[in-house]
Amino acid sequence: MKSKQFLIYWLPVIIYAVCIFIFSSISRMPKVIPVFPYSDKVSHFIVYALFGFLMLRALFSSYKDKKSIIYLRFLAVFIVIFYGVTDEIHQYFVPLRHMDVLDLVTDSIGAFIGQSFFKTK
Repeated sequence: MKSKQFLIYWLPVIIYAVCIFIFSSISRMPKVIPVFPYSDKVSHFIVYALFGFLMLRALFSSYKDKKSIIYLRFLAVFIVIFYGVTDEIHQYFVPLRHMDVLDLVTDSIGAFIGQSFFKTK
């Protein structure tokens, strides 16, 4: 993989995953955004939608057979959902945080919707 390709496509995915991990490690998030019913689910949806988009973008840039976009879309969603599962497990061990199946469902929906915004042509 060329270093320029890595910087453009894969480094954003890695930085984004690290940021998710860092924010998941914070026991209490500061109340800087307005809180309304299910605001945490909206946040999860947006974060994982962007993650799904970035993952598919990186996978598409690295894959030789561009005709397999359905496979790449499935793979991107799978990877992002798997990361969401590991993130929820990680939160189980963070004081004042907990695992939440609804967060994982929201993450999954976000990943699916986010990757759908990636256009191949």
